[in-house]
Amino acid sequence: MKAIKGMLLAVVMIFSTAAAAQTTIAGGEYWIDGAINARQALSSGASIDISSLQPGLHTLTVRVKDSNGLWSNQMARIFFVSPPGHTDATSVTACEYWIDGVKKSEYSTLNSQVIDISDLKPGLHKVMVRVKDNLGVWSNQMTRIFFVSPSGRTDATSVTACEYWIDGVKKSGASTLNTQVIDISDLTPGLHKVMIRVKDNLGVWNNQIIRTFFVAPTPQPSTVTLAKYMYWIDNDVANAVTGDITDDSGQLFIDMTALQLGDGDHTLTWLVRDSKGVWSEKVTVPIPNYLPGDANRDGYVNVTDIVATVNYIMEKPSEGFNEKAADLTGDGEINVTDIVKMVNIIMASEARKME
Repeated sequence: MKAIKGMLLAVVMIFSTAAAAQTTIAGGEYWIDGAINARQALSSGASIDISSLQPGLHTLTVRVKDSNGLWSNQMARIFFVSPPGHTDATSVTACEYWIDGVKKSEYSTLNSQVIDISDLKPGLHKVMVRVKDNLGVWSNQMTRIFFVSPSGRTDATSVTACEYWIDGVKKSGASTLNTQVIDISDLTPGLHKVMIRVKDNLGVWNNQIIRTFFVAPTPQPSTVTLAKYMYWIDNDVANAVTGDITDDSGQLFIDMTALQLGDGDHTLTWLVRDSKGVWSEKVTVPIPNYLPGDANRDGYVNVTDIVATVNYIMEKPSEGFNEKAADLTGDGEINVTDIVKMVNIIMASEARKME
């Protein structure tokens, strides 16, 4: 009886740059069945609710973001939602396998099973295995390639050397594998390819293993400044006003008189752009365009506005009465307190005329 022998090699590559060493995972998100517009935030230890999904196969896609704002590649996994009332399998009850397409055996004791390959010729062969659960359902076949050594040949027992290439250029060889660190400090940001092969104690090199990796760009300085502004009135974005921000005061002065706004309420929408070219979110604020106290909308504050306000309080409002201009206290109500403030405005205006 001859059992399959093999060697499991774990090569750990540590890609270290100054940028990578300073980053941490800052967040994540996921979506189901390709619905990226319905993606949800994902945090460590969070549970994903699949109660609304139909029975059958579905796809879960996940990606994470680091502290520099860079998103990882998407990782997708397929999962199965059982129909209501369906009992999931809890154990494996049988197993069967094929070698080079020929069925060999079926058995129920999995842990101690040894596959006999004593009658196989030296060279590459294929083994296919599938298992059956306690509900009588067989899994898909799992296929693996293995090598049968020629008669009299001793199998390798250890790895004695390693060498690698980056983007097709050979870089180094090493005999101590566990502490090997690959230097990528001279690589430009973007995708690169590393190829590795190892040699056993019989002097035989294995086939090259190729992996693609990404070098993140060096993080830009966190300090940014405001560079431009843009604003428009109401919804007239086609005539938006833009300009450069030339100081760091954080204030933007807009001459509203030059805009020649019509009577009534308007809105001002603005946003700013930083030195990296990133625009802020839009901010919209109301612009009340009226003269405080000018209740009758004639452009002046005088006794006629007091009369119009009294009529409003007596529930006899005149046509075109401006409630916002009459509410001088800003409390949402028009009463005698507003009339007192209106009188004060008129008296102050008269006093300035006498000067």
